[in-house]
Amino acid sequence: MSIRSLHRLVSAAGLAFSVAAVDSIAASYDGFRWFQVEVSIFTNDYPDYRDAELWSPQRLELGYPPQAIEFRRMADFFRIENFAERVSGTPTEEQIGDVNSQQAEQQTGDLNPQQTEEPPPTAVDPVGPFPLSSTPGLRLPDLDRESFMLLPAANSDFQTTNTRLDSSPFNRLLFHGVWRQPVVQPEDASPLIVRGGRQYGLHHELEGTLTIRFNPNEDRVVIDTNLWLTEFSNASSGAAEWELPLPPGFMPDDVSPDTQADIPAAVGISRIVQMQQSRDMRSTEFHYLDHPAMGVVVTVLPYELPPPRSPDSFDTEEPPQPDL
Repeated sequence: MSIRSLHRLVSAAGLAFSVAAVDSIAASYDGFRWFQVEVSIFTNDYPDYRDAELWSPQRLELGYPPQAIEFRRMADFFRIENFAERVSGTPTEEQIGDVNSQQAEQQTGDLNPQQTEEPPPTAVDPVGPFPLSSTPGLRLPDLDRESFMLLPAANSDFQTTNTRLDSSPFNRLLFHGVWRQPVVQPEDASPLIVRGGRQYGLHHELEGTLTIRFNPNEDRVVIDTNLWLTEFSNASSGAAEWELPLPPGFMPDDVSPDTQADIPAAVGISRIVQMQQSRDMRSTEFHYLDHPAMGVVVTVLPYELPPPRSPDSFDTEEPPQPDL
């Protein structure tokens, strides 16, 4: 697919949407204006186009803002180590610490001679067996209301676009995501951490952040990209010139030993290219951000946040399945 063909693909995809003014979109019941965002990031592997610029380590400004956050994923919800935090009656370490503190305070109070009243009797916990229940303490995420949760493929409008990108000899899809979020002013916006492409050690080919926010007049949604694409190599020559940051709060222990065994180690880095752009967008339009080494296509669609649902409404539904 040539550059001209890629532009035609992006333009044609945009015809499927109607234009809507962002400032005409009413706020949801929570007071925020919500949008469904869809983004695809891909490589531009045209040699003449990509090598037209000189990429130097001294020109890079790589880094994550301290307020950057991770996307939420259904697969993370079903991880065993997170399960205890989501089921009532299963104490977390923090809850255990609170109980110990309360017990210590009670013991200190027992030493006070002025206390003469006996404590009220303690209720005895019931003894099983118990009938089967719907486990009211277990809360499955409500995909219609969760912010920054990557949604299943059924919510995507980019499937045709992504297929054509992947079938091109000059493009390779690195990241695709669909999520919903409230859009706010820049000072309140949360940059979203992006990873994509092949993984080498603790890093991926594509890393960086995307920020979705309003412009000052709140009549346009703005996307800010701070992305970098790394070319890893087996040679360590020149690797010391290039340095890659890690996201805030990331620890090497976050990658399990089983996962590490399947990840090739990165011996060296031959080149890093960075994409820092901002684009004002009309709601429902299909936007294309161009760069010599990569491209970004994005849409923002108005979304009306539904009110909270009663817990009983979840008992009759099948739980959502994660995209693995």
